[in-house]
Amino acid sequence: MFIFTSHYIRFKKVLKSLYIKNYALIKDIQLNFEESFTTITGETGAGKSILLGALSLLLGNRADKESLREPNEKCIIEAEFDLSNFNLKSVFKEFDLDYDKLSIIRREITKQKTRAFINDTPVKLKVLQDLKPFLVDIHSQNESKSISETSYQYHVLDKIGNNVKVFEQYQNTFISFNSLKSQLKQLKLEKQEATQRQDYNQFLFDELESANLRQGLLAELEDQYNNLQNAEDIQNDLSESINIIQQEEYGVFDQLTKINQRLQSLSQSVSSYNDLKERLQSVLIETQDIASELEGRLADVEVNPDKLEKIDEQLQGINHLLKKHQVKTDYELIEIKNQIELKLQEYSNIDEEIISIETKLKAFDENLISLSDKLFKSRKKSIQTLEKQLLILFGQLGMKNASIEIRLTKTEKCHKYGKDHIEWLFSANKGMPLRPLHKVASGGEMSRMMLAVKSTLASYENLPSIIFDEIDTGVSGEIALKMGEIMHKMSRRMQVISITHLPQIAAKGQQHLKVLKTIEKSETQTHIKNLRRNERIKELSQMLGGDENSTSAIAHAKSLLN
Repeated sequence: MFIFTSHYIRFKKVLKSLYIKNYALIKDIQLNFEESFTTITGETGAGKSILLGALSLLLGNRADKESLREPNEKCIIEAEFDLSNFNLKSVFKEFDLDYDKLSIIRREITKQKTRAFINDTPVKLKVLQDLKPFLVDIHSQNESKSISETSYQYHVLDKIGNNVKVFEQYQNTFISFNSLKSQLKQLKLEKQEATQRQDYNQFLFDELESANLRQGLLAELEDQYNNLQNAEDIQNDLSESINIIQQEEYGVFDQLTKINQRLQSLSQSVSSYNDLKERLQSVLIETQDIASELEGRLADVEVNPDKLEKIDEQLQGINHLLKKHQVKTDYELIEIKNQIELKLQEYSNIDEEIISIETKLKAFDENLISLSDKLFKSRKKSIQTLEKQLLILFGQLGMKNASIEIRLTKTEKCHKYGKDHIEWLFSANKGMPLRPLHKVASGGEMSRMMLAVKSTLASYENLPSIIFDEIDTGVSGEIALKMGEIMHKMSRRMQVISITHLPQIAAKGQQHLKVLKTIEKSETQTHIKNLRRNERIKELSQMLGGDENSTSAIAHAKSLLN
Protein backbone atom coordinates (compact mmCIF):
# COMPACT_ATOMS: atom_id res chain seq x y z
CA MET A 1 0.00 0.00 0.00
CA PHE A 2 1.09 3.63 -0.43
CA ILE A 3 2.04 5.70 2.62
CA PHE A 4 2.53 9.47 2.60
CA THR A 5 3.44 11.80 5.45
CA SER A 6 3.14 15.13 3.68
CA HIS A 7 -0.21 16.86 3.97
CA TYR A 8 0.32 18.84 0.78
CA ILE A 9 1.06 16.28 -1.90
CA ARG A 10 -1.24 16.77 -4.86
CA PHE A 11 -2.23 13.82 -7.01
CA LYS A 12 -3.88 13.71 -10.39
CA LYS A 13 -7.44 12.58 -10.54
CA VAL A 14 -8.28 8.94 -11.11
CA LEU A 15 -11.75 9.07 -12.70
CA LYS A 16 -11.44 11.20 -15.84
CA SER A 17 -14.68 10.43 -17.64
CA LEU A 18 -17.82 8.34 -17.46
CA TYR A 19 -20.05 7.34 -20.38
CA ILE A 20 -23.50 5.83 -19.77
CA LYS A 21 -25.93 4.62 -22.43
CA ASN A 22 -29.35 2.98 -22.08
CA TYR A 23 -29.26 2.64 -18.30
CA ALA A 24 -32.36 3.33 -16.16
CA LEU A 25 -33.55 6.87 -17.02
CA ILE A 26 -30.32 7.71 -18.86
CA LYS A 27 -30.45 7.55 -22.63
CA ASP A 28 -26.92 8.73 -23.44
CA ILE A 29 -24.60 10.75 -21.16
CA GLN A 30 -20.92 11.65 -21.35
CA LEU A 31 -19.36 13.11 -18.16
CA ASN A 32 -15.89 14.59 -17.86
CA PHE A 33 -14.65 15.07 -14.32
CA GLU A 34 -12.34 17.86 -13.26
CA GLU A 35 -9.47 17.44 -10.85
CA SER A 36 -9.88 17.92 -7.13
CA PHE A 37 -13.44 18.45 -5.86
CA THR A 38 -16.64 17.79 -7.84
CA THR A 39 -20.10 18.29 -6.35
CA ILE A 40 -23.29 16.79 -7.76
CA THR A 41 -26.72 18.19 -6.94
CA GLY A 42 -30.26 17.71 -8.14
CA GLU A 43 -33.79 17.31 -6.92
CA THR A 44 -34.85 14.15 -5.15
CA GLY A 45 -35.67 11.50 -7.73
CA ALA A 46 -33.79 13.28 -10.51
CA GLY A 47 -31.37 10.37 -10.83
CA LYS A 48 -28.30 11.10 -8.67
CA SER A 49 -28.32 7.51 -7.42
CA ILE A 50 -28.36 6.29 -11.01
CA LEU A 51 -24.81 7.57 -11.42
CA LEU A 52 -23.62 5.52 -8.48
CA GLY A 53 -25.55 2.52 -9.72
CA ALA A 54 -23.87 2.76 -13.12
CA LEU A 55 -20.43 3.18 -11.59
CA SER A 56 -21.03 0.24 -9.24
CA LEU A 57 -22.01 -1.90 -12.23
CA LEU A 58 -18.84 -0.87 -13.99
CA LEU A 59 -16.79 -2.00 -10.98
CA GLY A 60 -18.27 -5.45 -10.63
CA ASN A 61 -21.80 -5.31 -9.23
CA ARG A 62 -24.25 -7.86 -10.57
CA ALA A 63 -26.35 -6.61 -13.47
CA ASP A 64 -30.10 -6.31 -13.25
CA LYS A 65 -31.58 -6.72 -16.72
CA GLU A 66 -34.58 -4.67 -15.57
CA SER A 67 -32.30 -1.61 -15.42
CA LEU A 68 -32.05 -1.44 -19.23
CA ARG A 69 -33.89 1.63 -20.49
CA GLU A 70 -34.67 -0.02 -23.83
CA PRO A 71 -34.78 -3.80 -23.21
CA ASN A 72 -33.80 -4.68 -26.77
CA GLU A 73 -30.79 -2.37 -26.88
CA LYS A 74 -27.36 -2.72 -25.34
CA CYS A 75 -26.48 -0.89 -22.13
CA ILE A 76 -22.93 0.51 -22.15
CA ILE A 77 -21.03 1.95 -19.19
CA GLU A 78 -17.48 3.07 -19.79
CA ALA A 79 -14.97 5.00 -17.68
CA GLU A 80 -11.46 6.25 -18.24
CA PHE A 81 -9.08 6.24 -15.27
CA ASP A 82 -5.82 8.14 -14.95
CA LEU A 83 -3.44 5.77 -13.14
CA SER A 84 -0.22 7.69 -13.69
CA ASN A 85 0.29 8.36 -9.96
CA PHE A 86 -0.70 4.89 -8.81
CA ASN A 87 1.79 2.05 -8.99
CA LEU A 88 -0.66 -0.50 -10.39
CA LYS A 89 1.57 -2.24 -12.95
CA SER A 90 2.04 -5.23 -10.66
CA VAL A 91 -1.71 -5.39 -10.00
CA PHE A 92 -2.48 -5.42 -13.73
CA LYS A 93 0.22 -8.04 -14.26
CA GLU A 94 -1.33 -10.22 -11.58
CA PHE A 95 -4.61 -10.18 -13.51
CA ASP A 96 -2.77 -10.72 -16.81
CA LEU A 97 -3.90 -7.33 -18.13
CA ASP A 98 -2.20 -4.79 -20.35
CA TYR A 99 -1.31 -1.77 -18.22
CA ASP A 100 -1.90 1.74 -19.50
CA LYS A 101 -1.62 4.99 -17.54
CA LEU A 102 -4.95 5.95 -19.11
CA SER A 103 -6.96 2.77 -18.67
CA ILE A 104 -10.50 2.20 -19.90
CA ILE A 105 -13.01 -0.08 -18.20
CA ARG A 106 -16.14 -1.01 -20.14
CA ARG A 107 -19.26 -2.96 -19.25
CA GLU A 108 -21.84 -4.10 -21.79
CA ILE A 109 -25.22 -5.50 -20.73
CA THR A 110 -27.96 -7.04 -22.83
CA LYS A 111 -30.99 -9.16 -21.98
CA GLN A 112 -28.98 -12.27 -22.87
CA LYS A 113 -25.55 -11.60 -21.36
CA THR A 114 -23.12 -9.19 -19.77
CA ARG A 115 -19.49 -8.58 -20.70
CA ALA A 116 -16.65 -6.58 -19.19
CA PHE A 117 -13.40 -5.26 -20.65
CA ILE A 118 -10.27 -3.60 -19.30
CA ASN A 119 -8.24 -1.93 -22.05
CA ASP A 120 -10.16 -4.05 -24.59
CA THR A 121 -9.26 -7.31 -22.80
CA PRO A 122 -12.31 -9.35 -21.73
CA VAL A 123 -12.36 -9.96 -17.97
CA LYS A 124 -14.57 -11.66 -15.40
CA LEU A 125 -16.55 -9.65 -12.85
CA LYS A 126 -14.23 -10.91 -10.09
CA VAL A 127 -11.36 -8.97 -11.69
CA LEU A 128 -13.41 -5.75 -11.64
CA GLN A 129 -14.33 -6.35 -8.00
CA ASP A 130 -10.69 -6.95 -7.05
CA LEU A 131 -9.56 -3.85 -8.94
CA LYS A 132 -12.25 -1.58 -7.45
CA PRO A 133 -10.42 -0.70 -4.17
CA PHE A 134 -7.55 0.72 -6.22
CA LEU A 135 -9.82 2.98 -8.26
CA VAL A 136 -12.90 4.27 -6.46
CA ASP A 137 -14.10 4.34 -2.87
CA ILE A 138 -17.89 4.77 -2.97
CA HIS A 139 -19.09 5.91 0.43
CA SER A 140 -22.83 5.51 0.72
CA GLN A 141 -24.92 6.65 3.69
CA ASN A 142 -25.05 3.19 5.20
CA GLU A 143 -21.28 2.77 5.03
CA SER A 144 -20.77 5.27 7.85
CA LYS A 145 -21.75 2.41 10.15
CA SER A 146 -18.58 0.57 9.14
CA ILE A 147 -16.64 2.87 11.45
CA SER A 148 -18.02 0.83 14.35
CA GLU A 149 -16.82 -2.45 12.85
CA THR A 150 -13.72 -4.04 14.34
CA SER A 151 -12.10 -4.72 10.96
CA TYR A 152 -12.36 -1.08 9.89
CA GLN A 153 -11.10 0.23 13.23
CA TYR A 154 -7.97 -1.89 12.91
CA HIS A 155 -7.63 -0.84 9.26
CA VAL A 156 -7.54 2.84 10.23
CA LEU A 157 -4.86 2.36 12.90
CA ASP A 158 -2.72 0.21 10.63
CA LYS A 159 -2.89 2.77 7.81
CA ILE A 160 -1.75 5.54 10.11
CA GLY A 161 0.95 3.34 11.65
CA ASN A 162 2.23 2.09 8.29
CA ASN A 163 1.52 -1.48 9.40
CA VAL A 164 0.18 -2.80 6.11
CA LYS A 165 3.11 -5.14 5.39
CA VAL A 166 3.46 -6.27 9.00
CA PHE A 167 -0.27 -6.95 9.22
CA GLU A 168 -0.17 -8.88 5.94
CA GLN A 169 2.68 -11.01 7.33
CA TYR A 170 0.70 -11.54 10.53
CA GLN A 171 -2.45 -12.62 8.68
CA ASN A 172 -0.55 -15.05 6.43
CA THR A 173 1.17 -16.52 9.49
CA PHE A 174 -2.13 -16.72 11.37
CA ILE A 175 -3.80 -18.55 8.46
CA SER A 176 -0.90 -21.02 8.26
CA PHE A 177 -0.96 -21.44 12.05
CA ASN A 178 -4.68 -22.28 12.05
CA SER A 179 -4.24 -24.63 9.11
CA LEU A 180 -1.54 -26.53 11.02
CA LYS A 181 -3.75 -26.62 14.12
CA SER A 182 -6.50 -28.23 12.07
CA GLN A 183 -4.04 -30.76 10.67
CA LEU A 184 -2.81 -31.56 14.18
CA LYS A 185 -6.36 -32.01 15.46
CA GLN A 186 -7.16 -34.35 12.57
CA LEU A 187 -3.97 -36.37 13.11
CA LYS A 188 -4.73 -36.78 16.81
CA LEU A 189 -8.21 -38.03 15.95
CA GLU A 190 -6.69 -40.45 13.46
CA LYS A 191 -4.20 -41.60 16.08
CA GLN A 192 -6.98 -42.14 18.60
CA GLU A 193 -8.92 -44.22 16.08
CA ALA A 194 -5.74 -46.04 14.98
CA THR A 195 -4.85 -46.85 18.60
CA GLN A 196 -8.22 -48.52 19.04
CA ARG A 197 -7.51 -50.68 15.96
CA GLN A 198 -3.82 -51.14 16.64
CA ASP A 199 -3.96 -54.21 18.91
CA TYR A 200 -6.35 -56.01 16.59
CA ASN A 201 -4.27 -55.18 13.48
CA GLN A 202 -1.13 -56.33 15.27
CA PHE A 203 -2.85 -59.60 16.20
CA LEU A 204 -3.94 -60.16 12.59
CA PHE A 205 -0.46 -59.38 11.31
CA ASP A 206 1.26 -61.70 13.78
CA GLU A 207 -1.19 -64.48 12.91
CA LEU A 208 -0.46 -64.12 9.19
CA GLU A 209 3.26 -63.67 9.78
CA SER A 210 3.48 -66.91 11.82
CA ALA A 211 1.97 -68.84 8.89
CA ASN A 212 5.22 -68.14 6.93
CA LEU A 213 3.19 -67.56 3.81
CA ARG A 214 4.65 -67.48 0.33
CA GLN A 215 3.06 -67.80 -3.04
CA GLY A 216 2.48 -71.50 -3.97
CA LEU A 217 2.92 -72.74 -0.41
CA LEU A 218 -0.63 -74.01 -0.14
CA ALA A 219 -0.28 -76.22 -3.27
CA GLU A 220 3.02 -77.60 -2.00
CA LEU A 221 1.62 -78.49 1.40
CA GLU A 222 -1.44 -80.14 -0.12
CA ASP A 223 0.84 -82.23 -2.36
CA GLN A 224 3.05 -83.22 0.59
CA TYR A 225 0.00 -84.07 2.68
CA ASN A 226 -1.40 -86.34 -0.05
CA ASN A 227 1.98 -88.10 -0.45
CA LEU A 228 2.34 -88.74 3.28
CA GLN A 229 -1.27 -89.74 3.81
CA ASN A 230 -1.11 -92.34 0.95
CA ALA A 231 2.54 -93.39 1.44
CA GLU A 232 1.90 -97.17 1.71
CA ASP A 233 -0.40 -97.25 -1.32
CA ILE A 234 2.11 -95.21 -3.29
CA GLN A 235 4.92 -97.56 -2.33
CA ASN A 236 2.90 -100.59 -3.44
CA ASP A 237 1.94 -98.97 -6.73
CA LEU A 238 5.51 -97.93 -7.46
CA SER A 239 6.97 -101.37 -6.51
CA GLU A 240 4.43 -103.18 -8.70
CA SER A 241 5.08 -100.80 -11.58
CA ILE A 242 8.84 -101.38 -11.31
CA ASN A 243 8.28 -105.14 -11.14
CA ILE A 244 6.08 -105.10 -14.26
CA ILE A 245 8.82 -103.33 -16.16
CA GLN A 246 11.79 -105.32 -14.87
CA GLN A 247 10.33 -108.85 -14.30
CA GLU A 248 12.47 -111.52 -16.01
CA GLU A 249 11.05 -113.14 -19.17
CA TYR A 250 7.60 -111.57 -18.75
CA GLY A 251 8.54 -107.96 -17.80
CA VAL A 252 7.89 -105.08 -20.14
CA PHE A 253 11.58 -104.48 -20.68
CA ASP A 254 12.33 -108.13 -21.59
CA GLN A 255 9.36 -108.28 -23.96
CA LEU A 256 10.41 -105.07 -25.68
CA THR A 257 13.98 -106.42 -25.94
CA LYS A 258 12.73 -109.54 -27.71
CA ILE A 259 10.67 -107.44 -30.14
CA ASN A 260 13.74 -105.30 -30.78
CA GLN A 261 15.82 -108.36 -31.66
CA ARG A 262 13.24 -109.52 -34.23
CA LEU A 263 12.95 -106.05 -35.78
CA GLN A 264 16.74 -105.85 -36.00
CA SER A 265 16.78 -109.11 -37.89
CA LEU A 266 14.00 -107.93 -40.21
CA SER A 267 15.68 -104.62 -40.90
CA GLN A 268 18.84 -106.37 -42.04
CA SER A 269 16.95 -108.11 -44.76
CA VAL A 270 14.25 -105.50 -45.44
CA SER A 271 15.42 -101.90 -45.02
CA SER A 272 11.89 -100.56 -44.65
CA TYR A 273 11.79 -101.92 -41.06
CA ASN A 274 14.68 -99.69 -39.95
CA ASP A 275 12.40 -96.89 -38.78
CA LEU A 276 10.35 -99.29 -36.58
CA LYS A 277 13.54 -100.67 -35.10
CA GLU A 278 14.79 -97.13 -34.26
CA ARG A 279 11.47 -96.16 -32.70
CA LEU A 280 11.44 -99.29 -30.55
CA GLN A 281 14.98 -98.60 -29.40
CA SER A 282 13.79 -95.13 -28.25
CA VAL A 283 10.94 -96.80 -26.33
CA LEU A 284 13.46 -99.17 -24.68
CA ILE A 285 15.60 -96.23 -23.56
CA GLU A 286 12.52 -94.32 -22.27
CA THR A 287 11.25 -97.47 -20.47
CA GLN A 288 14.60 -97.93 -18.78
CA ASP A 289 14.59 -94.25 -17.74
CA ILE A 290 11.03 -94.55 -16.35
CA ALA A 291 12.06 -97.54 -14.33
CA SER A 292 14.97 -95.60 -12.85
CA GLU A 293 12.63 -92.66 -12.05
CA LEU A 294 10.16 -95.01 -10.35
CA GLU A 295 12.92 -96.47 -8.22
CA GLY A 296 13.99 -92.94 -7.24
CA ARG A 297 10.44 -91.99 -6.35
CA LEU A 298 10.03 -95.18 -4.35
CA ALA A 299 13.15 -94.30 -2.37
CA ASP A 300 11.70 -90.86 -1.61
CA VAL A 301 8.38 -92.11 -0.33
CA GLU A 302 8.33 -92.11 3.44
CA VAL A 303 5.84 -93.16 6.03
CA ASN A 304 6.11 -90.34 8.63
CA PRO A 305 3.07 -89.86 10.86
CA ASP A 306 4.71 -86.99 12.80
CA LYS A 307 5.46 -85.01 9.64
CA LEU A 308 1.96 -85.75 8.34
CA GLU A 309 0.48 -84.36 11.54
CA LYS A 310 2.56 -81.18 11.31
CA ILE A 311 1.62 -80.56 7.68
CA ASP A 312 -2.01 -81.23 8.55
CA GLU A 313 -1.83 -78.60 11.31
CA GLN A 314 -0.20 -76.11 8.94
CA LEU A 315 -2.86 -76.72 6.30
CA GLN A 316 -5.63 -76.32 8.86
CA GLY A 317 -4.04 -73.00 9.97
CA ILE A 318 -3.91 -71.67 6.41
CA ASN A 319 -7.44 -72.84 5.65
CA HIS A 320 -8.60 -71.13 8.85
CA LEU A 321 -6.98 -67.88 7.65
CA LEU A 322 -8.57 -68.25 4.20
CA LYS A 323 -11.99 -68.65 5.78
CA LYS A 324 -11.38 -65.82 8.30
CA HIS A 325 -10.34 -63.31 5.66
CA GLN A 326 -12.85 -64.66 3.12
CA VAL A 327 -10.32 -65.32 0.34
CA LYS A 328 -9.37 -68.41 -1.67
CA THR A 329 -5.62 -68.25 -2.28
CA ASP A 330 -2.44 -67.85 -0.27
CA TYR A 331 -1.53 -64.95 -2.61
CA GLU A 332 -4.57 -63.03 -1.35
CA LEU A 333 -3.53 -63.71 2.25
CA ILE A 334 -0.07 -62.29 1.53
CA GLU A 335 -1.67 -59.13 0.09
CA ILE A 336 -3.83 -58.76 3.23
CA LYS A 337 -0.75 -59.14 5.43
CA ASN A 338 1.08 -56.42 3.43
CA GLN A 339 -1.90 -54.06 3.77
CA ILE A 340 -2.05 -54.60 7.53
CA GLU A 341 1.70 -53.98 7.73
CA LEU A 342 1.22 -50.64 5.93
CA LYS A 343 -1.47 -49.66 8.44
CA LEU A 344 0.90 -50.47 11.29
CA GLN A 345 3.58 -48.31 9.65
CA GLU A 346 1.06 -45.47 9.17
CA TYR A 347 0.37 -45.57 12.86
CA SER A 348 4.04 -45.04 13.65
CA ASN A 349 4.20 -42.30 10.96
CA ILE A 350 1.33 -40.44 12.66
CA ASP A 351 3.48 -39.95 15.76
CA GLU A 352 6.28 -38.55 13.61
CA GLU A 353 3.88 -36.19 11.81
CA ILE A 354 2.40 -35.01 15.11
CA ILE A 355 5.87 -34.21 16.46
CA SER A 356 6.77 -32.39 13.20
CA ILE A 357 3.58 -30.27 13.21
CA GLU A 358 3.94 -29.43 16.92
CA THR A 359 7.47 -28.18 16.19
CA LYS A 360 6.19 -26.02 13.32
CA LEU A 361 3.32 -24.70 15.43
CA LYS A 362 5.76 -23.58 18.10
CA ALA A 363 7.76 -21.63 15.50
CA PHE A 364 4.59 -20.07 14.03
CA ASP A 365 3.36 -19.15 17.51
CA GLU A 366 6.63 -17.38 18.31
CA ASN A 367 6.41 -15.52 14.99
CA LEU A 368 2.79 -14.54 15.67
CA ILE A 369 3.70 -13.17 19.10
CA SER A 370 6.59 -11.18 17.63
CA LEU A 371 4.44 -9.70 14.83
CA SER A 372 1.49 -9.00 17.15
CA ASP A 373 3.82 -7.13 19.52
CA LYS A 374 4.99 -4.94 16.64
CA LEU A 375 1.40 -4.25 15.66
CA PHE A 376 0.38 -3.48 19.24
CA LYS A 377 3.18 -0.96 19.80
CA SER A 378 2.57 0.75 16.45
CA ARG A 379 -1.18 0.88 17.01
CA LYS A 380 -0.69 2.45 20.42
CA LYS A 381 1.27 5.28 18.80
CA SER A 382 -1.31 5.59 16.02
CA ILE A 383 -4.09 5.98 18.60
CA GLN A 384 -2.51 9.15 19.98
CA THR A 385 -2.23 10.65 16.49
CA LEU A 386 -5.74 9.62 15.47
CA GLU A 387 -7.50 10.79 18.66
CA LYS A 388 -5.82 14.18 18.46
CA GLN A 389 -6.73 14.66 14.79
CA LEU A 390 -10.32 13.45 15.23
CA LEU A 391 -10.97 15.81 18.15
CA ILE A 392 -9.80 18.75 16.03
CA LEU A 393 -12.10 17.72 13.20
CA PHE A 394 -14.99 17.01 15.57
CA GLY A 395 -14.73 20.60 16.76
CA GLN A 396 -14.86 21.86 13.19
CA LEU A 397 -17.87 19.66 12.48
CA GLY A 398 -19.98 21.02 15.32
CA MET A 399 -19.12 18.35 17.90
CA LYS A 400 -17.00 20.57 20.19
CA ASN A 401 -18.02 18.70 23.33
CA ALA A 402 -17.50 15.26 21.83
CA SER A 403 -14.92 12.90 23.29
CA ILE A 404 -13.38 9.82 21.80
CA GLU A 405 -11.12 7.20 23.33
CA ILE A 406 -9.62 4.29 21.44
CA ARG A 407 -8.73 1.51 23.83
CA LEU A 408 -6.29 -1.22 22.88
CA THR A 409 -5.66 -3.98 25.39
CA LYS A 410 -3.59 -7.14 25.21
CA THR A 411 -5.41 -10.47 24.88
CA GLU A 412 -4.30 -13.95 25.91
CA LYS A 413 -4.77 -15.50 22.49
CA CYS A 414 -4.00 -14.35 18.95
CA HIS A 415 -6.91 -13.66 16.61
CA LYS A 416 -7.07 -12.64 12.97
CA TYR A 417 -6.27 -8.97 13.74
CA GLY A 418 -3.49 -9.50 16.29
CA LYS A 419 -3.15 -10.21 19.98
CA ASP A 420 -5.13 -7.28 21.29
CA HIS A 421 -8.71 -6.04 21.69
CA ILE A 422 -9.83 -2.76 20.17
CA GLU A 423 -12.74 -0.60 21.27
CA TRP A 424 -13.75 2.87 20.12
CA LEU A 425 -15.58 4.73 22.88
CA PHE A 426 -17.52 7.92 22.21
CA SER A 427 -19.45 10.61 23.97
CA ALA A 428 -21.18 13.44 22.11
CA ASN A 429 -21.83 15.58 25.20
CA LYS A 430 -19.64 16.97 27.92
CA GLY A 431 -19.87 15.13 31.24
CA MET A 432 -21.46 12.03 29.72
CA PRO A 433 -19.61 8.72 30.12
CA LEU A 434 -17.78 7.20 27.18
CA ARG A 435 -19.61 4.22 25.70
CA PRO A 436 -19.09 1.94 22.69
CA LEU A 437 -19.41 3.94 19.50
CA HIS A 438 -22.16 1.86 17.87
CA LYS A 439 -24.39 2.24 20.94
CA VAL A 440 -24.35 6.03 21.38
CA ALA A 441 -23.49 7.75 18.06
CA SER A 442 -26.40 8.99 15.95
CA GLY A 443 -26.51 8.66 12.17
CA GLY A 444 -25.39 12.26 11.68
CA GLU A 445 -22.55 11.85 14.17
CA MET A 446 -21.47 8.65 12.42
CA SER A 447 -21.38 10.48 9.08
CA ARG A 448 -19.30 13.33 10.46
CA MET A 449 -16.99 10.92 12.23
CA MET A 450 -16.47 8.93 9.04
CA LEU A 451 -15.63 12.11 7.15
CA ALA A 452 -13.12 12.99 9.86
CA VAL A 453 -11.53 9.53 9.59
CA LYS A 454 -11.39 9.62 5.79
CA SER A 455 -9.86 13.08 5.91
CA THR A 456 -7.20 11.86 8.34
CA LEU A 457 -6.43 8.77 6.26
CA ALA A 458 -5.95 10.90 3.15
CA SER A 459 -2.78 12.26 4.75
CA TYR A 460 -1.28 8.79 5.13
CA GLU A 461 -2.02 6.93 1.92
CA ASN A 462 -2.62 7.47 -1.75
CA LEU A 463 -6.36 6.86 -1.70
CA PRO A 464 -8.37 6.26 -4.87
CA SER A 465 -11.07 8.65 -5.96
CA ILE A 466 -13.67 8.90 -3.22
CA ILE A 467 -17.37 9.46 -3.80
CA PHE A 468 -19.48 10.64 -0.87
CA ASP A 469 -23.16 9.85 -1.36
CA GLU A 470 -25.02 12.39 0.80
CA ILE A 471 -22.64 12.05 3.73
CA ASP A 472 -24.12 15.38 4.85
CA THR A 473 -27.43 13.76 5.83
CA GLY A 474 -28.62 15.11 9.18
CA VAL A 475 -26.45 18.25 9.18
CA SER A 476 -26.91 21.82 7.95
CA GLY A 477 -25.68 25.41 8.20
CA GLU A 478 -22.23 26.01 9.63
CA ILE A 479 -21.50 22.29 10.07
CA ALA A 480 -22.27 21.66 6.40
CA LEU A 481 -19.89 24.48 5.52
CA LYS A 482 -17.14 22.85 7.59
CA MET A 483 -17.81 19.48 5.96
CA GLY A 484 -17.44 21.13 2.58
CA GLU A 485 -14.15 22.71 3.67
CA ILE A 486 -12.83 19.36 4.88
CA MET A 487 -13.74 17.68 1.58
CA HIS A 488 -12.16 20.57 -0.29
CA LYS A 489 -8.99 20.11 1.72
CA MET A 490 -9.00 16.36 0.98
CA SER A 491 -9.24 17.19 -2.72
CA ARG A 492 -5.76 18.73 -2.61
CA ARG A 493 -4.41 15.19 -2.37
CA MET A 494 -7.07 13.13 -4.13
CA GLN A 495 -10.13 13.34 -6.31
CA VAL A 496 -13.29 13.89 -4.25
CA ILE A 497 -16.85 13.68 -5.62
CA SER A 498 -19.75 14.54 -3.35
CA ILE A 499 -23.42 13.96 -4.07
CA THR A 500 -25.08 16.50 -1.84
CA HIS A 501 -28.33 18.31 -1.13
CA LEU A 502 -26.65 21.12 0.84
CA PRO A 503 -25.60 24.38 -0.87
CA GLN A 504 -22.75 24.91 1.62
CA ILE A 505 -21.05 21.76 0.31
CA ALA A 506 -22.07 22.18 -3.33
CA ALA A 507 -20.43 25.61 -3.39
CA LYS A 508 -17.03 24.18 -2.40
CA GLY A 509 -16.64 22.14 -5.57
CA GLN A 510 -14.29 23.25 -8.32
CA GLN A 511 -16.76 21.50 -10.61
CA HIS A 512 -20.52 21.46 -10.10
CA LEU A 513 -22.72 18.94 -11.90
CA LYS A 514 -26.51 19.10 -11.80
CA VAL A 515 -28.75 16.08 -12.37
CA LEU A 516 -31.98 16.96 -14.20
CA LYS A 517 -35.02 14.90 -15.03
CA THR A 518 -36.97 15.97 -18.12
CA ILE A 519 -39.90 14.70 -20.17
CA GLU A 520 -39.31 14.71 -23.90
CA LYS A 521 -41.84 13.24 -26.33
CA SER A 522 -43.62 11.50 -23.46
CA GLU A 523 -40.34 9.95 -22.32
CA THR A 524 -38.69 10.66 -18.98
CA GLN A 525 -34.92 11.15 -19.18
CA THR A 526 -32.12 11.98 -16.79
CA HIS A 527 -29.56 14.55 -17.95
CA ILE A 528 -26.44 15.87 -16.26
CA LYS A 529 -25.24 19.39 -16.82
CA ASN A 530 -21.85 20.89 -16.00
CA LEU A 531 -22.83 24.25 -14.48
CA ARG A 532 -21.08 27.52 -15.27
CA ARG A 533 -20.72 30.20 -12.61
CA ASN A 534 -24.03 31.94 -13.30
CA GLU A 535 -25.81 28.62 -13.44
CA ARG A 536 -24.20 27.61 -10.17
CA ILE A 537 -25.48 30.79 -8.54
CA LYS A 538 -29.01 29.95 -9.68
CA GLU A 539 -28.72 26.35 -8.47
CA LEU A 540 -27.35 27.39 -5.08
CA SER A 541 -30.07 30.07 -4.78
CA GLN A 542 -32.73 27.44 -5.31
CA MET A 543 -31.07 25.12 -2.80
CA LEU A 544 -30.92 27.98 -0.26
CA GLY A 545 -34.38 29.42 -0.54
CA GLY A 546 -36.24 27.79 -3.36
CA ASP A 547 -36.28 30.97 -5.49
CA GLU A 548 -33.45 31.51 -7.95
CA ASN A 549 -34.50 35.18 -8.38
CA SER A 550 -34.46 36.02 -4.67
CA THR A 551 -31.97 38.85 -4.08
CA SER A 552 -30.93 37.54 -0.67
CA ALA A 553 -30.60 33.96 -1.95
CA ILE A 554 -28.47 35.13 -4.87
CA ALA A 555 -26.25 37.20 -2.56
CA HIS A 556 -25.91 34.24 -0.21
CA ALA A 557 -25.08 31.93 -3.13
CA LYS A 558 -22.38 34.33 -4.36
CA SER A 559 -20.88 34.56 -0.88
CA LEU A 560 -20.75 30.78 -0.68
CA LEU A 561 -19.00 30.57 -4.04
CA ASN A 562 -16.53 33.24 -3.04
